[in-house]
Amino acid sequence: YFDAMEVLYFDEMFDQRQPSQSLSSSLGSSSSSPEIRSDLPWNKTQISNQKNEHDQEPTMTTTKKSITHKLRHLTRQQRQNLKSKIQKRRKKLQKILSDPVVVMTMDKFSFVFGVLNIMIIELVLLVAPDRMGLLYTILLVPLMLARYIIYRADLYHYFMYDFCYFSQIMMLVHMYAYPENERLAKALFAISNGPLAMAVVLWRNSLVFHSMDKMTSMFIHVLPPVVTFCHRWEDHLLKKQFPFYEAFEESWTANIVDFWLNPFCYYVLWQTIYLFKTEIISKRKLRYNTEIMTSLRWLTRNPDSTSYKVLSAFGERNQLPTFVSIQAVYTMVTYLIVPLLWHSVWLHSAYLLGIFIVALMNV
Repeated sequence: YFDAMEVLYFDEMFDQRQPSQSLSSSLGSSSSSPEIRSDLPWNKTQISNQKNEHDQEPTMTTTKKSITHKLRHLTRQQRQNLKSKIQKRRKKLQKILSDPVVVMTMDKFSFVFGVLNIMIIELVLLVAPDRMGLLYTILLVPLMLARYIIYRADLYHYFMYDFCYFSQIMMLVHMYAYPENERLAKALFAISNGPLAMAVVLWRNSLVFHSMDKMTSMFIHVLPPVVTFCHRWEDHLLKKQFPFYEAFEESWTANIVDFWLNPFCYYVLWQTIYLFKTEIISKRKLRYNTEIMTSLRWLTRNPDSTSYKVLSAFGERNQLPTFVSIQAVYTMVTYLIVPLLWHSVWLHSAYLLGIFIVALMNV
């Protein structure tokens, strides 16, 4: 299904080409699709024969236009057939998924999966906090794979370019490539307990056990803070020693660099990659298919919503720079409390408990 949608996209772009393009360009475009090329009623030899048969024509312009017209006609016909097949299969799949038995089975599976995860996470937190990173990895891989498949089918897959998913990659890199890098550990502590944890409040994530989608969103935003909690307070958890506050061993300048400047640099890196992807690499694709959902499109889908009015404060054309600016300010603000969380296990615990309570109230 995904490959077919890409074929539709590129065929549509080809169909919009000017008919005055050269024969070599047209044939080059068609050769990128094996299905189209196999259906062509001619090949290079036949084209050469056709050329010899029409030597009496004054120019080759008419021949090129004729072949281009045939090629365009074939791609249009194939595209219609492909659309018809996809629509039939999609309706059949939607009918199966909307069956009450299937829906109930999926809800039961999600509920059992969610409850068991909460119990396992609590067990690891209390008994073996040093294994929380391993549990995180075991859960992350299947959940992200399932989310991509579902989001790709619903055209929501550009959500997976957001900062929270970038943070998951950073977490894996830290755990398995640079586990001794203290600067990276502190940066991830700030990212996980700053913008990721507060996203539960901002995006109204909720703890709904019978919804796999909601449970996955909770996992993305809540489990990284739990992993960093276990990494930071591992010795305290094992020794059962919980001092209310630990003195700052570093200077305030060092704390600003570790918990504000470095994490924000990672954010800027992600934002640069994201804009390069959406505004340069996939710009034509996003403009062509307006059903592909991004964070900005999601927030501005309703002209009467508060988010639309805020992002349009400087005009609809400036929604993107406004969105980027607001997101950057939000990220910097959420970093402010991080140094306090790093130096107090009680404050850190209370903070995560508050996030968990908000998720329960968002149901």
